[in-house]
Amino acid sequence: MQFDLKDRRILVVGASAGIGRSLAEVASEAGARVAVAARRRDRLEEVAKETGSVVVAGDVCVEGDCQRMVAETVDALGGLDALVYVTGVSPLKPLTEADQADWRHVLDTNVVGAGLMARHAVPHLLESRGKAVFVSSKATRNPFPGLGLYSISKIALDAFIRCLKVENPSLDVTRVVVGNTIDTEFASAWAPDMMERMVEEWAKSGHLGSSGLMHRRQGVEAARAVLSGRGYIDDIAIIDRDTDDGTW
Repeated sequence: MQFDLKDRRILVVGASAGIGRSLAEVASEAGARVAVAARRRDRLEEVAKETGSVVVAGDVCVEGDCQRMVAETVDALGGLDALVYVTGVSPLKPLTEADQADWRHVLDTNVVGAGLMARHAVPHLLESRGKAVFVSSKATRNPFPGLGLYSISKIALDAFIRCLKVENPSLDVTRVVVGNTIDTEFASAWAPDMMERMVEEWAKSGHLGSSGLMHRRQGVEAARAVLSGRGYIDDIAIIDRDTDDGTW
């Protein structure tokens, strides 16, 4: 497989931190023309200053924002070769304590947002024979206690990906499954005492494995391989070996 991102026009959604930000940096260094999307414009401006990316700030929970972010990307880059959806949120609490607002925020961000971005991006991707890449999680098979909402949303995202493939057989749609990795932005809203207690529980239950959490660069390299390879990749999984349950 050859790897070449030069002049590829890529929209990274969830680029203000974590895997999304790192992918925007790596893709830009490799010669891609990148648009970065997320809610916080100030964070995106930091990324743009380092990478020369185009900033298209907006909220994936608002369809008008999704339509505008895609339109601004296409206008700025002259088209679209790849959509990468990395955005993911979740509170840290048991399912029995999650209220309607928690459910709506997680599902709207992690699943509905992916659908809305795809709705407006797919016509451009079909025109360019491009790729749609969605970052999923090992948590669909091995849920973390306290992150049930996240696992449920990623299961729904996986179903969306399968359906999108069926309805668009000529479109390259790839699911990138990432092992146990949690960035600081994702966990920023968690109560410190709850996080400390749950991390201890995860370690005891074996969810973290002997090596702890994976570094996000492994997920970034997986996404880069999908974007730069000439062949079509259906699914790719980057799993921490000592906690892999062998079900992939």
